[in-house]
Amino acid sequence: MGSIREREEMERRAWARGMWEIMKESVSQKLLTWHLPSPPFLLPGQLSGLTVIVTGATSGIGLHTARELVMAGAHVVMACRNIEVANCMAHEWRAQASDGMIGEMEAIPIDLLSLSSVLSFALEWEKRAKPLHVLVNNAGAFYMKEPQRFTEGGIKQHMQVNHIAPALLILLLLPSLLKAPSSRIVNVNSVAHHCAVVDPSHWTSRIEDDKFNDIRAYGESKLAQLMFLKTLARKLSEKKITSIQCIAVSPGIVNTKLVKQVPISDWKLFWMFSPAEGARSVVFCATSARTVDKAKGFAYYSYACKPTKESPQAMDVDLCLHVWQKTLEILHLDVDYLNQVINC
Repeated sequence: MGSIREREEMERRAWARGMWEIMKESVSQKLLTWHLPSPPFLLPGQLSGLTVIVTGATSGIGLHTARELVMAGAHVVMACRNIEVANCMAHEWRAQASDGMIGEMEAIPIDLLSLSSVLSFALEWEKRAKPLHVLVNNAGAFYMKEPQRFTEGGIKQHMQVNHIAPALLILLLLPSLLKAPSSRIVNVNSVAHHCAVVDPSHWTSRIEDDKFNDIRAYGESKLAQLMFLKTLARKLSEKKITSIQCIAVSPGIVNTKLVKQVPISDWKLFWMFSPAEGARSVVFCATSARTVDKAKGFAYYSYACKPTKESPQAMDVDLCLHVWQKTLEILHLDVDYLNQVINC
């Protein structure tokens, strides 16, 4: 990462760029999406025969994404902490589907603060021996105005929930994704990734409290998530595997539980998306045939359902590879893990 002075300068530039990107998104998102449809976005039966896993499916963007997909006929697996709430929602959705075209629903517990819980989820899913067509990594965390927090495994909570655990889930579900003729991974990202500089050496260590910034910590976790997915797409492309598409999407500034932690005036709320509006770009990335250039295998989409640019760090191939390697190291996975999965 260079000298301390160089890193501090990179952080200042990233912060300024990120704040500008967040401000632009906050002000423009309603104006640039007025022409997009309101839910429902899909037709009944449109996704019949497809199986989708959605993490964080009991609230916010995840809830509306799961509902939209199941109402279009997909078999939706709700990966969440509260199974009782998930089952209640499934019951409500069945009652609302008067045409009988609703897809199958099931809930499997997962807690991204626990890597053993992620492993248990993957083992439970594996019992079904089914192909997986879409994985939507939606669940996330933003610990606003709180001190540095670490998991039992010693990983910063922002980093584990927003990057490490979703990365593990992707890697464990790759065999199921490879079983499908065509599949995709959709990571719900954030414009906040522009605010941060990634430094894997800090993921498991405490920094000085006066240097800790909660928005930067959140942004770095989303940046790492993005860089890992880009590297996976590149590695799959190098191995001539074009059946799995890797997509990241920034759903906009959405009025969800994450944002409710931030003191916001009523006029700012006017510019925010509702969770249903935030789900629009996620559903698009999960279902549209127009999302990915198969030659690259990766795309980054905006809240307006259009390709958009990542931060400069996310375009650094060597740094992305470093993030990939550090992630595998933290997960205690062999550097050759991907080859092992592909060759099975």
